[in-house]
Parts: sequence; structure tokens; C-alpha cells
Amino acid sequence: MSRHVQSAESEQEKWRRMEPTVVSNVGTRTVVSKTFAVPGGAMHHYETTWPENCLCAATVALTKDHKVIVARQFRPGPERFMNEIPGGVVGMKETAEDAARRELLCEVGYKPGKLEYLGEAGRDGYTNAIWHYYFATDCEPVPDSQQPEACERVEVRLLTIDEFIDDARNYRMTDPAAVLLAYELLTKLKR
Repeated sequence: MSRHVQSAESEQEKWRRMEPTVVSNVGTRTVVSKTFAVPGGAMHHYETTWPENCLCAATVALTKDHKVIVARQFRPGPERFMNEIPGGVVGMKETAEDAARRELLCEVGYKPGKLEYLGEAGRDGYTNAIWHYYFATDCEPVPDSQQPEACERVEVRLLTIDEFIDDARNYRMTDPAAVLLAYELLTKLKR
């Protein structure tokens, strides 16, 4: 085990989560307030987003001619339109793969030909949700299947692989971790 890993593990052991945990809903968002006792006896308080143990799934999806399917939507954080891959929360009685298929169909109106698991990632250090990412190829449109949520105004766009990667590099999309996980597969398809 490397010294860096040992050091991180010993530091983590010194942080103890204290109760109570306070869960609040602010609009459509969940805010979880957590307190930790840290080395030296100090207490640090943090607000995190998404419910604890929340699972989400999203898909880097390509058509048969290798165009990447994205949902273009207004995003209130950056206050502008952003491209994102279709995805959302995994339901109580579904797997992450089931949720990825459902979100692909409902959000952008496509079904995958082939679907493979890419891996998992967090969005940032203050997020409780774990995102499971998938890679779909040979996606086909399904007429009248797009059913965005009431608060969503989704414009489906098809991007080249280069445009998709460029959007991730230049903060024009919300899922750069997915692009990183899919990067080798995307570059193989470009050849």
C-alpha cells in the first residue's frame, strides 16, 4: 500500500460523523446537513445535496452512424443552456441499468441496441448521489416515447464525437465524468 493511501486512510479514521443529521427539502432539492468531529476536537458542519445513498444512472448514447444523443436544457446553476446525457434517479424497484434504459427512452426518445456498463462517479465532493454510467450503441428513435418531466424542456441534439468531447472540455455539458469513462470507446469509434 502506498504512503499516500495509508495517510488518507489514517486521516479518514480521525473524522467521525456526529448526529443528528438534518434532512431538508428546498424546492425540488434535498439538502442533508452533516456534522463531523475532526482531529483536535473541532466540529465542522457541511451541507450536501441529494438524499444519502441515492443512485442515479445516465448513458452516453450513440446512433448507428456514431452521433452522440444529448438533451439540451436550461440549467439554473450556470444560468444557461447545457448539453447533458440522458439520466436520472434509479427507482426503488429497478436496477441502474433499467433506469438508464428508461431515462434514455423517456428523456430523448431512443432505445439502445447494445448497452454496456462504464463505471460510477460522484459529481462533486458535496453530493451524496452516486452516478452509474453506461455506453449505448446502435440507438434507434422510438416515436412518441419522449416524456420529459413537467419542469424539463428538452431539445434532443445529435453531436459528433468530437463535438461531444469538446463540450465536456469547455463546460458546455453537465456530465464530463461520463465522457472520461467513455473516452476510449468514443475514440475507437472515431477511427
